[in-house]
Amino acid sequence: MVPCLPGRPARALARSLALLLALSVAAAVPRAWARVEVFDRGPTLRAGKFIMRVSNAGILGNPFPDLSTDPSFEYPQGSGQEMMLSASLWVGAVDALGEARVSGAPLLEFRPTLSDADTVHEAWHGCFGGLRGEDDDGDGRIDEELLNGRDDDGDGEVDEDFRMVGQQMLACDYTDDQPEAMNVYANGELHRPLGLSVHQEAYAWSYPGFDGIAGLQFTITNHGTSALREVYLGLYADLDVTARSDRAGHTNDVVTQLGFTRSFFKDTSFIIVEGDSIKQACFDRIGRTLPVVTERPGSPTPDLPVVTVLPLEHTRDPLGYFVPAVARAPARDAFRVSVFASDRTPTTGAPPRLDADRYAALTGAWPQSPDGYVGDQSLLVSCGPFPRLEPGQSVDFALALVTAPKLESLQVALGNAAALYRGIELNLLPDNQGPKKQWWITGDTGLNGHEVCLEPPPGVEFTADPDCALKFGEPPGIRTHLYRSGECYWTDADCDACTGLNGRETVLRWQDPYVVPPSPTQRVTVGDRSVRIEWDNLPEILVAAGKAGPKGGKFLGYRVYRLDDWRNRTSILPPRENWAALATYGADTRDSKQLIASITDTTLEYDRYWYGQKHYPVGYYVVTDHEAKNGFDYLYLVTTVVERSIEVYPGHSRVDHFESPLVASFDQRVVPRVESHKDALGIWVVPNPFRGTAGWDRPPINGDRLSRHIDFMGLPRARCVIRIWTLAGDHVATLEHDGTDGSGGEAAWDLISRKGQDVASGIYIYTVESSLGNATGRFVVIR
Repeated sequence: MVPCLPGRPARALARSLALLLALSVAAAVPRAWARVEVFDRGPTLRAGKFIMRVSNAGILGNPFPDLSTDPSFEYPQGSGQEMMLSASLWVGAVDALGEARVSGAPLLEFRPTLSDADTVHEAWHGCFGGLRGEDDDGDGRIDEELLNGRDDDGDGEVDEDFRMVGQQMLACDYTDDQPEAMNVYANGELHRPLGLSVHQEAYAWSYPGFDGIAGLQFTITNHGTSALREVYLGLYADLDVTARSDRAGHTNDVVTQLGFTRSFFKDTSFIIVEGDSIKQACFDRIGRTLPVVTERPGSPTPDLPVVTVLPLEHTRDPLGYFVPAVARAPARDAFRVSVFASDRTPTTGAPPRLDADRYAALTGAWPQSPDGYVGDQSLLVSCGPFPRLEPGQSVDFALALVTAPKLESLQVALGNAAALYRGIELNLLPDNQGPKKQWWITGDTGLNGHEVCLEPPPGVEFTADPDCALKFGEPPGIRTHLYRSGECYWTDADCDACTGLNGRETVLRWQDPYVVPPSPTQRVTVGDRSVRIEWDNLPEILVAAGKAGPKGGKFLGYRVYRLDDWRNRTSILPPRENWAALATYGADTRDSKQLIASITDTTLEYDRYWYGQKHYPVGYYVVTDHEAKNGFDYLYLVTTVVERSIEVYPGHSRVDHFESPLVASFDQRVVPRVESHKDALGIWVVPNPFRGTAGWDRPPINGDRLSRHIDFMGLPRARCVIRIWTLAGDHVATLEHDGTDGSGGEAAWDLISRKGQDVASGIYIYTVESSLGNATGRFVVIR
C-alpha cells in the first residue's frame, strides 16, 4: 500500500500514479488507453471567457500535467490563471452485500468503451441537427437523439436531431466497468464497479454575464443486473485560484460563504374555489449560500478571480410526498456542499481516500475543513439518497462551475446560471377547455397547481388527496383518489398552486440567452504569401428564421479577424485583444463595410433548403489575405454580426449590435509557405532580422516551448543540408531538409544550437548544399 500524503505531495503522488497507470495500461491495452481523452490538445469548452478541459473519463480539467499541457479551467482565456486543478464525478451506492462502493475516485475508474463513438463530441450553436425544440430531420419527432455519435432512433442517421444547449456543447459516454479500470489498485483498494453508464454534457455561453458559466449535466444509468441501494451522486472539485506559473498558489486559497437570490415572474394563477376566484402572482425564487474559493487577502496575488460550484437539480420523485418507502428519488432538494482541504489530516477535513470514507463524504458524514482555513481547498457537491436504482433505471444530476472576477460579479453570474437551468415552461399537452377549466379540482394537464401525472410502480396502491386542498388554508372539502399502477392521475404533489400553472406541464431546462449569433463554418487554406478564408451562409438563414441571434434581430454581415500578434502570451493563445479585424462584409457600405457580393462565389450550387432558404456550403464566401507572410504564424476567424432596433420611447429607437465570439484553438494555426524551387538561387530567411520582442514571436509557454523560429525559404526541390555559422566560423547548427516532392520549400530552425542552447544576438551565416546547387547568405538575431 502506497501512503498518501496531504497537500501538494498528494497531488504529486496522484500525477505519478496517473503516469504509472498510463504506462502500464498503454503496454497492455494500447487501444483502450488511447480512447481516454486525457492527452495533450484535447477537447475544451472555450466559447465563454474561460477554457476548460473536458474528458470522456468523468474528469473535468487537467489533473495530469505529465500527459497534457492543456489548461484545466483557465479564466480569462489567455491569462494563465487557473480556477481548478480538476473535478470528477462520484457515484456511491450500497451493493447487494451491504458494502458501500464509490465509482469515480481515484481518477480513471470511469472510462469509455472501445466503440469509435465513445469520444468527446463537439457541437456549436446553429449546427445542423442541433436546433432545440425542432424536428430537424422531419420524422415527426423532436430532439429524439443524443449528441453521442450513434444512431439513437434507428433511421440510419447520426446526431441529426439532438438538443443543442449553449453556444458550445461537449458530450461523451463512459462506464465504470471497463477491464483496465477494474485493474486499478490505489490506496490499498481494488476498484469494484457498480455497473454504471454515464452520459455527460458540458455547455458554455458567449453572452456577457453568462461567459463564466460551465453548465454540466450527467445521466447515470444502472446497466447491471441487480439493484443499487442508497445511491448518492457528487462532483468533487479541487478548486485552485492561482496563476499557472505560481506553484504554491493553491496554498493561499480561502473559502468565503456567498449567498445569492434570483426571482422570476412566472404568471398569474386564477383558481375558482366554491365560486370564489383566488388570484395569485407566481414567482420562482432561487437562492443558495455557497462556499466560494478565493485568494487569501494579503497574498502576493490578491486580485485573482473567484470560483464555486452551483448545485442546480437532481432527479426527484413526487411519490416521496405520499409514500416515501417506494419513491426512487427524493421529493425535495437533497443537495449538500462540503469543504475539504488536502493539506489537513483525514480527521480534520482532508478529502477522503477510501471508498467507505468517500461514501460518508457523499452523505455529508465526513469531517470538513474549518471555516477560515487557508490552504488547498476542495468542494464536494452531492445529492441523495436515491433509495433504489433498478437495472435500466437512470438518475439525472445538473450543476455548474461558475467563475467571475470578484465576489460581487459572481453573485450575478450565479443568478444567471440559475436562470439558464430554470429554462422555460411549455404547454405541449391538450388542456381541459371546459367550463370547469379553472376549478380547483381540475388538473388535466398541468392546471390549477396539478404539476405531475402521478403513477405508482407495479404492486403499489395508495389513497391521497390529489388537489392538496390544505393549500387554501380552510379546505373547501377534501376528495381522495386511489392511485394504482397502470394509470396516472394529475396531482398537486408539492401543494403549490404556482406549479402546474396554466397548463404548462413541460419544463425545457437550460434555456439559452438567444442573443449571440452563431459563427459560420469556415475553411482556411495557405498558399505562397497568401491565406484563403472561405465560409458558408448558415448564420444568416438562422437569424432570418428567428432560430438564432436576438429576438427581432437582422443579419448585418460577416467580419474577418486575423491573429498575428503573439505578444503578452501567458497561455497557449494570446489574449483576445490581440486579434485584429481585417474587414466587415454586408449588403451595404455603411460603417466601413465592404459589399458581400464582392466575395460571393455565384457559381456554387446550393446543397439544401433550410427554413425556406437556400444553404450554400463552405466556399460561398471567399476572402484572400494577400498580406500574409511566408513562415509566420496566423489564426483566422469569421464572425457573424447582427443588429436589433429597440424603441426606447415613441419616436426614439436604440440599435444594439451582437457578434459571435472569437473562439479559436491553437491547432487552427496556419503558416503560409512557398513551394520548392528548381534550383538553389533564390533562398532567403524570414524574419530577417529576427526580433525576440516582435508581435509575431510566440513567447514559449507550457505546451508550446519550441515556439520561436526562423524559416529558410525557397529551398530547392531536392535533399539539402543547411549549416549555420557565426561570423567567427563557429558551427552553430545543422538542418536536413527533403524537398524532393515539391511541397516543402521551407525549413524551420528553432534558434537552438547543436549544444542545446539558445543562440545569442548577432549576425549568422548559413550555407545550403544540394544536388541542384549551393547557396550562402546571412541573417540577424536580436534578442
